[in-house]
Amino acid sequence: MGIINVLPSEIFNRIAAGEVVEKPASIVKELVENSIDAGASRISIEINDGGKEIKVIDDGCGMDEIDISSAFLPHATSKISSLSDLDEISTLGFRGEAIPSIAAVSNVTIISRREEDELGCIVNSVNGHAARPEKCGAKKGTTVHVKDLFKNIPARLKFLRKDKTEENDIISLTDKLILANFNVSFQLIIDGKEVRSSSGKGLNEAVFAVYGRDYLKENDYVNATMSGITLYGYINKPAFSKHNRNFQTLIVNGRYVVNQDISFWIYNSFSSFLMKRQYPAYVLFIDLPADMIDINVHPSKIEIKFIDINTIKKLLSSVIYASLEKGASQPKEITLDKVVEKKEVPIVKEEPAKIESAKIKSSFINAPESRKSFFDNAIKVKSTPEDELIDRLIGNKISKKEAEIVNKKELPKEIKEENTEFFDELRVLKYNGKLFNTYIILEAPDYFVLIDQHAAHERILYERFKEQVESNKVESQIMFFPFVFDLDFYESEMLESNLKEINKLGFEISKLSGNSYSLSAYPSFFDDFDPDKFVLNLVASLNKGSVNKMSFIKEDIMQMSCKAAVKGEMDLSEMEIKQLIEDIKTMKIDLFCPHGRPIAIKFTKAEVEKWFKRIV
Repeated sequence: MGIINVLPSEIFNRIAAGEVVEKPASIVKELVENSIDAGASRISIEINDGGKEIKVIDDGCGMDEIDISSAFLPHATSKISSLSDLDEISTLGFRGEAIPSIAAVSNVTIISRREEDELGCIVNSVNGHAARPEKCGAKKGTTVHVKDLFKNIPARLKFLRKDKTEENDIISLTDKLILANFNVSFQLIIDGKEVRSSSGKGLNEAVFAVYGRDYLKENDYVNATMSGITLYGYINKPAFSKHNRNFQTLIVNGRYVVNQDISFWIYNSFSSFLMKRQYPAYVLFIDLPADMIDINVHPSKIEIKFIDINTIKKLLSSVIYASLEKGASQPKEITLDKVVEKKEVPIVKEEPAKIESAKIKSSFINAPESRKSFFDNAIKVKSTPEDELIDRLIGNKISKKEAEIVNKKELPKEIKEENTEFFDELRVLKYNGKLFNTYIILEAPDYFVLIDQHAAHERILYERFKEQVESNKVESQIMFFPFVFDLDFYESEMLESNLKEINKLGFEISKLSGNSYSLSAYPSFFDDFDPDKFVLNLVASLNKGSVNKMSFIKEDIMQMSCKAAVKGEMDLSEMEIKQLIEDIKTMKIDLFCPHGRPIAIKFTKAEVEKWFKRIV
């Protein structure tokens, strides 16, 4: 007798349910996707008992008696009919597993009517056993009512999380569905209370319904096309970021998806503008031919693979760079509601003011008796536009060749002009004193700007330190005793192939024997060089596959810039302040320090008059 069993439907449907029905939100996703595929313009989602009861109502095309019976059969779908259809899937639900999988772990009732039929039909399924459909009165569309989820599977039921947790997952999913299908009206009701509602009147309205007015105000709309791929949506301005990734939405061909390559690429693009533990916020749509993606990767259909990921990265780089270039050259504007709510970017505590030694050759000397040479010792060099572009665009994570796909000359004229507007204004703004010996006040007839002297000087020094690295002009500090370290075979191989580039940074590393190496010099602008920490960073970079000049020592340069810059509450002379402003103008620095804090904040005269109730 054979040992291989052909499983009955009640078993293989329950196995399929384990893949498809992970939690109540999974059921909502499958049912709503079917509604969207049915052409619905209005979808209502009703949740009770933490998702153990779910009802999805739509005004889609509906089903007749034959179709509603077939919906409960395994691998039955209206979305594909041949093997070739799998190569160009354009619908959301296509596996034919959703309804039978859901029915296997709950009690399901479906009521549906097509527009051309006088009567609809109803069918009930208990624990995966569907009854015969019956005629009934019904409005056009389909209603799927799921009750007693996992009641017949106690082992699954006890692993459901708290009702509030399951409900929050459903809310988060509904937000993604609203954004992905902005021309569809959604309503989410939980325990009789409406918690989400959208009118289906376009992307702006959908973003407003999910995130509110401030999100729209703090994000730039982007739109670009390359090689038949279109990218559009909203991406945050440099001064606006979030403390988690919950505000990141990627939608490909109308489907909310997760792709780690894209997520990582966007994060790296923003890295120069983000404070620690802060993340970009975006709602981005990618539309491309269906045969250029593989969505048949995971049963949840959340993860996808791109056939041509490099073109998509180039497209992302172009729109992100244009947005950041525009936003980074404009001061953050403060409005009254922002001041009252106190929701600004958190302040990073600076190190206490102290006298720095002259060891750091590219910084000015902070000692009071040396004030006359305050800026004299700063290296008067400026990085090239191409190198600045690479650093801001990709967060120093990719090669220069990859970054060359974006060039300032290719930016639209209006963006180029807008980027220089504030720096042109600096030439005519009137210096009008200091605030708390930390913030420089510049005044115009209808607004004023506060400049953080520490953050501004930190960015200036960072750009100058960076230029030394990019132009291979780093001076070396010889170590009194060489530092010897060992690597494994793979790390040694990687170091050998990158050794020439590493030594250009001001290091002197030489091979001894086997996989042992000697470090005898380091960049002179490092203050407290730690060889142990350096080797740890070196090994981490080597294990990533390559060593990029800026990414390799970027954090060190940021720390050195912070230490060498003037501190808050340091009493600068008017001459020193004017020199600082002149450097900002001539270098046209990004208006964010390397750690992501804003350098300049703009207050309009109208806003100030609102504070004093002169206007309402």
